[in-house]
Amino acid sequence: MRIPPCLFVCCLLLFPGALFAQQETTPAPRPSAQKAPAAKTPVREELEFTRWSGSVNIPDPVAISLDNQGRAYVTQTQRRKSQDLDIRGHRQWIPSDVGFRSVEDKRNFYHQELAIGNASNKSHVEDLNKDGVHDYRDLMVLSERIWLVEDADGNGTADRSQIYAEDFRTEVTGIAAGVLWHNGDVYATIAPDVWRMRDTTGDGKANQREIMATGFGLHIAYAGHDMHGLTVGPDGKIYWSVGDKGISVVSREGRRFAYPNQGGVMRCNSDGSDFEVFAHGLRNVQELAFNEYGDLFGVDNDSDQSGERERVVFIARGMDAGWRCNYQYRGKDYNPWMAEGLWERWSARQPAYITPPLAYSLNGPAGFTYNPGTALGPGYRNYFFLTGAPGGEQRAFQLLPRGATFEQANEHEIGSSVPLVGINFGPDGGLYGVDWGGGYPLNQKGAIWKIDVPGGADSTLRQETRELLAAGFAHRETNQLQELLSHADQRVRLGAQFELVQRQAATTLQQVAQKADADLLARIHAIWGVGQLIRQDRSSPQLELVALLAQLLQDPQSEIRAQAARTISDLPHFEGQLLTPLLADAEPRVRFQAGLALARHATPSAVPALVKLAESLQPSDNYLRLAAAQGLAGSASTAELADLSRHAAPLVRTIAVLALRQQDDQAGGNPAAAAALGRFVSDENVQPATEAALALYEGLDRRDLTDDAALLGAAELAAVLPATPQSGEAFVRRAISAAYLLGDVKSADRVAAYAQRTDVPIALRLDALDALRQWPQPPLLDRVDGRRRRLAEKRQRIHSPAVKAALIDLLASTDAKLQAAALKTSRDLGMQFTDKDLVELAQLVAAPKAAVELRLEALDTLRSQKYSRLAEVITGALQSTAPVLRMRALELLKSDPAAALAAIEQVLARSKDLRERQHAVLMLGDLATARADAVLAAQFQEMAGQPAPAATALELMESVSARAEQNVDLARLLTEYNDQRASASDDPIALWTQCLTGGDATEGKETFMNHITTQCIRCHQVGKTGSTVGPNLESIALQRDGAHLLRSIVAPSADIEPKYQSQTLLLLSGRVVQGLLLRKDDKVTVLADNQGKEVVVPNDQIDESLARKISIMPEIAKVLTPREIRNLVAYLQTLKKPLPAETAQPASK
Repeated sequence: MRIPPCLFVCCLLLFPGALFAQQETTPAPRPSAQKAPAAKTPVREELEFTRWSGSVNIPDPVAISLDNQGRAYVTQTQRRKSQDLDIRGHRQWIPSDVGFRSVEDKRNFYHQELAIGNASNKSHVEDLNKDGVHDYRDLMVLSERIWLVEDADGNGTADRSQIYAEDFRTEVTGIAAGVLWHNGDVYATIAPDVWRMRDTTGDGKANQREIMATGFGLHIAYAGHDMHGLTVGPDGKIYWSVGDKGISVVSREGRRFAYPNQGGVMRCNSDGSDFEVFAHGLRNVQELAFNEYGDLFGVDNDSDQSGERERVVFIARGMDAGWRCNYQYRGKDYNPWMAEGLWERWSARQPAYITPPLAYSLNGPAGFTYNPGTALGPGYRNYFFLTGAPGGEQRAFQLLPRGATFEQANEHEIGSSVPLVGINFGPDGGLYGVDWGGGYPLNQKGAIWKIDVPGGADSTLRQETRELLAAGFAHRETNQLQELLSHADQRVRLGAQFELVQRQAATTLQQVAQKADADLLARIHAIWGVGQLIRQDRSSPQLELVALLAQLLQDPQSEIRAQAARTISDLPHFEGQLLTPLLADAEPRVRFQAGLALARHATPSAVPALVKLAESLQPSDNYLRLAAAQGLAGSASTAELADLSRHAAPLVRTIAVLALRQQDDQAGGNPAAAAALGRFVSDENVQPATEAALALYEGLDRRDLTDDAALLGAAELAAVLPATPQSGEAFVRRAISAAYLLGDVKSADRVAAYAQRTDVPIALRLDALDALRQWPQPPLLDRVDGRRRRLAEKRQRIHSPAVKAALIDLLASTDAKLQAAALKTSRDLGMQFTDKDLVELAQLVAAPKAAVELRLEALDTLRSQKYSRLAEVITGALQSTAPVLRMRALELLKSDPAAALAAIEQVLARSKDLRERQHAVLMLGDLATARADAVLAAQFQEMAGQPAPAATALELMESVSARAEQNVDLARLLTEYNDQRASASDDPIALWTQCLTGGDATEGKETFMNHITTQCIRCHQVGKTGSTVGPNLESIALQRDGAHLLRSIVAPSADIEPKYQSQTLLLLSGRVVQGLLLRKDDKVTVLADNQGKEVVVPNDQIDESLARKISIMPEIAKVLTPREIRNLVAYLQTLKKPLPAETAQPASK
C-alpha cells in the first residue's frame, strides 16, 4: 500500500518545523568530518588469558555465544573434511562443483559420483558407517553439535557441559560454524540451513527446532567456507554470513535470491520472515560486528594468491565485494580477481561495480567482535577484536569515520599462541574465545579461553551491566527502559529498545527520538525502535511514526539525519521525495544513506538530484558511488539510464552503467537493462566501456546460453570487438569470449579480425587465436572467469573464408609467437595444407635460427597432416641443438618401438640435458618391449647402487612401477630398493630420496605460489610476498640443505624452528602466560612475550605447560605428487638472498 501524499503531508504538520530545512546548530558527538579525526595514542591495557573451560573438554569448537546468565553455547564440528568434503582433496570434481546452482545439484552429484557399489569411491570417502562399502551414505554418519557450557558454582571456571542439540548430518550438511543466543532462542548456521532452537523444559536441551532459511552451501569448495557470523542487528533482525559456497534461497514470501558462486551477508526477522541478501561478492567473512551506530563490519579471507591480502570490510547494504568462487581455480589462466585488482583497497585500475576494502588484515581471520562499551577496560572502548587461526594471533583496532566510510587506526597485537576461532563478549565484560586445541585436524579436544583486563570485572560499570543483563528487561518500568537507551553498554541499550518495541511503546520512542538535547545514542536507538514498530504492523500505514522519521531527516544533528534515512530504507512505503534534499547534505554519510534509501523507495523526481550527486564524486568515493548507483537503479527508468550514455562526465556514465547492472541483477536477468548496457560498450572512455563489458558478461550467467533470444548481451559486446578503441584486458578478453560463446561464423570472423590488428597488444591477439582454436570444443569452464558454462560439448568447425584468410595472414607475421599460435589454430581447426606448405614446414623444423616454439608447431602439423617424409624430419629433429625439439621428435617415434629405443639409448649415453634424459627414461616405461624392459632394469640397478640419488631416480621409479604388473623382475627390483631404503634409516625422507634432485624450479615456484591445495605462499613469505604465519624463506637455501627442505615437506613436525615453537603456561591461579621459550632451569621458566619482553615464571606456580610440537604446516606429501614435491624442493634451493645480519637464522637445528 502506498501512502497518499496528502495524508502524509497532513501528518508532517503534526510536527512543527518539519517542512522547513534547519541549519545544524549542535555538533554531533559522532565525528563526521570528511577526514577522520587524528587517532589518539591508545592506552594499552594489559590483558591476560585464562582457560575458562578449566578441565572441561570442549571438542573441536568453532563458534561461541553467551547468554545473559553467562552460559556459553558452543558449536562442535565433526564433519569438517571427512563428511563435509573439501574440493582440494577431489580436484577432478572442480568443473562440476563450480557449476552447482542449488543444494539439490550437490546432493544429486554425490548420489551419482558416490553411488552405492562404485569401487572408486574409496579415494573420496571413508567407510564411516562400517557397512563395508564407500558411498554417499558415509556422508551421513557424523553429526554437528551444539554444547551448553556453564560455570555452575560461580567460581570463574566452567564445570559443566552437555549437548544442547545434535543430529545435523545429511549428505549435504556442512559444519556448525555459527551460533547465537538471543532472547531465549538459540540460532545456529549449519549449511544448508539456519536453525532456530529453544529449550522450553529447562533441561539444557533444545526440544523445539525449526529451519528459518535454507539454500546455502551449494558447492563442495574449500573447507571452512561455511555459514557463520550470527549476530543481532540494531533493527532487531538476525544477520549472518556465508562463505563462497553460495546462496540459492526462496524466502517465505516467495522471493528468489540467487548468488550461486558468491559469499554474502544475509538477514531476516527473528522468525525467518523478510529474508534478504544484504551484501554479496564476499569470499569468507567469518564473523560480523556492528559498532554503536549500526554500521556493519567484517574481515574477509584472502584466496591464497601470491601478493594478495586479507581485508577489513565495511559491509553496506547492496554492495558487491567482487569475489566469485570460480576465481579460486584459475591457476595460470587469466584471473579477474588478481588481474583487475578486485581484492585491493581502492585503486584506479579497479572496476567500479565492486566496493573495495578499508584495510588489509592478518592471516586467517576468524573470530571478530566489537566492544559493546563496558567490556574489558576503558582503554579498549570503541575497539574491534580479531583472531587469526591457526597462527594464534589476536589483534585489536579501531575504525574511525572518514566521510561516508571509515579508516583503520591503532591496530596492535593483544595476544598470540592460542589459536582462537570464534569469539564473543560475555555479560561479565570478558572476551571469550574457543580454541580447537591443535590446529586444523580434528582431535576431539579444545577449550574456551577468557581474555580480560586484570581486575576489570570488579569495575562498577561492568558489574552494573552484568546485573542488568542477568535480570533482563521484561519486568522493568517503561521509564526505566527509556533511561537505559543511553546506557554505556550496547547490549543494554538494545535490550531496552527491543523491550519497548515488544510493548508497542511508540510514544516513549517518539519522545526520545525527537528530543534534541537527549543523548545521541538514545535517540538513535529510539529511531531504530520506531522503524521496528512500523515494519511489525504492515496492515496499518503507521502515518504518525513515518512522519516522525520524515521530520528527523531535517534534524540539526547529521547522525540523526543519517539514521533516519537508514531506517526509512527498510520501511515498506515512504514518499521518497522527502529524501531527495539529503542528496545535497553537507555530510557524506547523510548523502550515502539517502542514496541507499532511494534505492528502496523509487522516486522518479529524485533522478536529477542523483545525477548531480554522481557529478560531484571523485573516482575514489566508493560508498557514495554505491549510493548514487543504487538510488538511480531504484528511481530511474532504464531509458533514462541509457540516455546518460551521452553525459559529458565519464564517471556519471560509469555510475549509469552500475545502475543498469543492478537493474539487470535479477533472477533471469532484465533484457531491457542488458540492451541499454550495450549502448555503453562503444564508449571511447575506458571506464564506462569496461564497466559495461563486465556487466554484460556477468549477466550472461543469469541467462540460458542455449537460448538465442537471451544472448543479447553477448552480441552487443562481440559486435564492437573488431574496431574497439579499448586495449585493456578486462574489456577485450570478455569481448573475445562473448563472441566465442555465441559460436556462430559471424562472431568467429570478428575474433579473427581482432587477431589481425597490429595496434593492440600481442597477448590479446594470442587470446583471440586461442578462442578460435577452441571453437569446435568449448572447455567446461569459462575462458575469462572460470565459471561453468552450459554450452554444447561440441560445435561445428568454422568454415569461414575470413577466418582462413586471417590465419594465412598471421602465418606470415614477423612475431614468432603469433606465427606458432596461428599454425596451431589452423591445425586444430582442420585447415588443409598443400604439398608446398608441408615442404616449407619441414624446412622450418630444420631451420636452426627459427624460434623453437614455431619449429615444434611445424613438427606437430606435419604429423597431423601425415606428411610422407615425416620420418626424415624426425631424424633431423633428433639431431637438433634444441632439447625440447629433440624430446618432441623422440615422442613421435613411439609408434616404432625399435627406433624409439635406439634413440633413447643414444640420449641416455650422450645427452647432457637433464630434462631430455628424464623424458627418455619415462619413455622406456611406455614402450612395453622386452628389450626396453632390459634397458630399464639396467638403468634402475645402476641408480639403486649409487650412494646419492640420481636426478632421474623419480622417472626410473615411475617407469619401473608402470611396468611392474607385466614384468615380475622389475617389480622385484622396485620392492627390494624400497625395502633397502626403509631399513637403512629411520629418517622420514628415506622413502622420498628420489625427490631430492632433478626437480624443475620453475614448476616448483608455480606450486609454491599457486597450487590449489598447498599454496605455500599463504603461510610463508619470499621477500615481501606472502604471509607471516610461517618463516620467511627468502634465504632458506643458504641455511638448509636439500634433505632438510625435503624433510620439512614430507614430515613438517620433524624439525620445527624454535622461533615457531611457542609455549603456553597455565598457572595455578588460572592465568595464562604465552610466548617463546628462552630458557628454563630448576626454579624458573623464561618466555619472550609478543612484545619481545622477558616473562619470568616460577616453576612452582605452573600448573601445566603446553608446547606446540606439531607443525601447523599441512602434510602436503598427502596432496602433492612426488614430481610436485621434487619441483618444490628445487625451487626452495634457489632461494639464496642473504637476510640482514640481525634477522638471519642459524642453519643448525
